[in-house]
Amino acid sequence: MDSAKSKTRLKSGPLEGIRVLELGTAVAGPLCAALLGDMGADVIKIEAPDHGDDSRRWGTTVKEESPYFVQYNRDKRSIALDIRREEGRAILLKLVKRSDVLIENFRPGTMKRLGLSYALLRRLNRKIVYCSVSGFGQTGPYSRLGGYDAIIQALSGLMSVTGEAKGPPLRVGVPITDILAALYAAFSVTLALLARDRTKGGQLIDVSLFESGVSAVSQWITISNLTGAPVRRFGNSYPLLAPYELFETKDRPIVVAVGNDEHWARLCRTIEREDLIADPRFRSNPDRILPANRKILIGILREALTKRPSDSWVGAFRDAGIPAGVINSIEDLAHDPQLRARGAFAEVKHSALGKVEIVAALPKFSETPGRIRLPSPRLGEQTDGVLREVGFSRKEILGLRRSGTIR
Repeated sequence: MDSAKSKTRLKSGPLEGIRVLELGTAVAGPLCAALLGDMGADVIKIEAPDHGDDSRRWGTTVKEESPYFVQYNRDKRSIALDIRREEGRAILLKLVKRSDVLIENFRPGTMKRLGLSYALLRRLNRKIVYCSVSGFGQTGPYSRLGGYDAIIQALSGLMSVTGEAKGPPLRVGVPITDILAALYAAFSVTLALLARDRTKGGQLIDVSLFESGVSAVSQWITISNLTGAPVRRFGNSYPLLAPYELFETKDRPIVVAVGNDEHWARLCRTIEREDLIADPRFRSNPDRILPANRKILIGILREALTKRPSDSWVGAFRDAGIPAGVINSIEDLAHDPQLRARGAFAEVKHSALGKVEIVAALPKFSETPGRIRLPSPRLGEQTDGVLREVGFSRKEILGLRRSGTIR
């Protein structure tokens, strides 16, 4: 291979050459597709011509664009196509023949009613990887129920372990079950593409938000099963380790995470309380997490840490090799030196918003790096271009637009 061409090739994402069709809305399906797009896949987002993805209207908009949508829909092209119409489905089927992956997150049964089931699409393209993401999965008594993140956090047990011990259950501040499902889905799609090299065929993938949420509390399920003890909320502390929680300082709170007994000894020296190292109540982590001992220990640390400001303590703890940090606001992250050094943000040029900075592609590959190549698309922004790629003439595209099949 020519050396210049080889160097260029190495800079392409690991999924370059893979075409993904996304029939997604909200978070899980669109984020899964965006993750694949970050890694070089050509993602075509198929949206209803009249309103598009629901998340285009979520939250405060800027120049009629939802920041929420902008982050979760980068690295895609949008085609506004009415798949409820026969002409629209015919176009989709034509795209399926030329694609590697289809991602959908409609309620189970919807794709079959539209004549777009996995069984049908597999007959058209044996190699298609068909990923269905839903609230509760394609089977089971809950399968037909709607499944937004808040409901899933409640049912999965996540809310039961989030919040203060004497307060109400709390929802995690991001759509975490959607995000987990998207990660599982993207991981599964890449595995199915890898398996396709051996089996010469695609497969159906079934991912649910419910099981993704349950996976996040798997440790507590196993602990409950083995000990028989009920799992309760611990607020900002952690029942398996101590000290491992939020502490007030002279100016603002910090979090200190003592993960082992060596960390504990270092902390005692840092706060000038070496007498605590040999104290039988605190000598080992099993001693420190006993409720009575934990209460005394946390009281001692709270009193000690209020004597100095946060930066002083965090600096001292880090110098001693003890994990500690302040609580950043979302606004603080834009100026974080670690994130800047790692290239954690990417600037894209949006057709409506101009230059926009969003969170960059993860993870980092040494030879085939992913990157943000495209901003989130306007509704139907690439309809004509995609249709021309599959053989439609300008006249045919005009007719489809007049009929309302496309936008």
